[in-house]
Amino acid sequence: MGKGDRGMLPTTSAAQVQSQAFAHGSNAPLDAIPESDPAYPIVSAIVRVVPASRWSFARVMPTGDLAALLASHGNPDDLSRLAHDEFKRQRMKAKTGPRIAAILSPLGDFESGITLLFADAHADFGILTLLRTTELGLFTSSEVGMLTFALDSVSDRLSALRLYQDPRIGTPEPLGKDLDPTSSETLEAASYVLDRDLEIVLAWRSEEQRRIALTGLRTRIARRLPAVLEETVRELTAAWDNESMQRPGVARPVPFLVVRTQPLSGPAGLFIGVRIDRFQAPNSLTEAAARFHISPRELQVLALLLDGRHLDEIGQLLHITSSTVQDHIKSMVSKTASRNRSELIAHVLGWEFTPGAHPS
Repeated sequence: MGKGDRGMLPTTSAAQVQSQAFAHGSNAPLDAIPESDPAYPIVSAIVRVVPASRWSFARVMPTGDLAALLASHGNPDDLSRLAHDEFKRQRMKAKTGPRIAAILSPLGDFESGITLLFADAHADFGILTLLRTTELGLFTSSEVGMLTFALDSVSDRLSALRLYQDPRIGTPEPLGKDLDPTSSETLEAASYVLDRDLEIVLAWRSEEQRRIALTGLRTRIARRLPAVLEETVRELTAAWDNESMQRPGVARPVPFLVVRTQPLSGPAGLFIGVRIDRFQAPNSLTEAAARFHISPRELQVLALLLDGRHLDEIGQLLHITSSTVQDHIKSMVSKTASRNRSELIAHVLGWEFTPGAHPS
């Protein structure tokens, strides 16, 4: 159990951090990534919780090559070299599996950097780098904890969604199907006690963070939760001024996190207990297909779309025309009651959410 730091480094408020983040480009997922891209809900949600001065995301294709580099800003060639170099450096340290680590490539003008390598024991799915300048400040201990949740949640989801086409029967089968996304194993959680001003009084983790990989990362002890989570706690406890309304609450503010609040009363008055868990989705892609009546051929199109393939590539792999691919996508948009491809992806992946709503 660790006590919140109240006398060491000065801490920027949550609102200031958010406004600084926008000023330094971390809101760029809205511009840099088309909403139809499967990476959109992943990167935009992570950067909402942990703002960065610059970020870049690259997919790792089944061949092991990096493709479809997406970034907030910067020279594309420089960012591509950084992504390839960082991927090689991280894999020299750990050959397989998901990894969160201090960035191993030169930081240049940046003060701090974190790499998230989304993977399972068999395959790599993507690499995300987050860089911060002095203006935005060091990553906080609570932000690192939330990134750990994001790493595990997204790696699990991408592992469950990676499909291949069985040439014998022409229908998709899940890779890593021995992994049970509804497993009842205990997930890592972060717990906090906040005062009525939402400052952290106490903080502890059910498991230690991956300290070996993060040894080279300079951080500061958090005195507040990340801004998105603090706003969620504020909404869940808005009615607590009325003693009869001091009830537990639950919300899913971003796809990979569940936030629970609990009133804590004692001699010093009312405090807010907060537990943050990694969200573990109960539905696989095949279950979503059954729920929305998506056909086997449409499911093949969807799997390749989620793997970052363009319409022409999907058509070539499935031996159909691009217009037929587009027809399959339109059919799935209709079946899922979506308005566009972005909503289709959100629906089948279970990534849609409403602050304050119970997680499904």
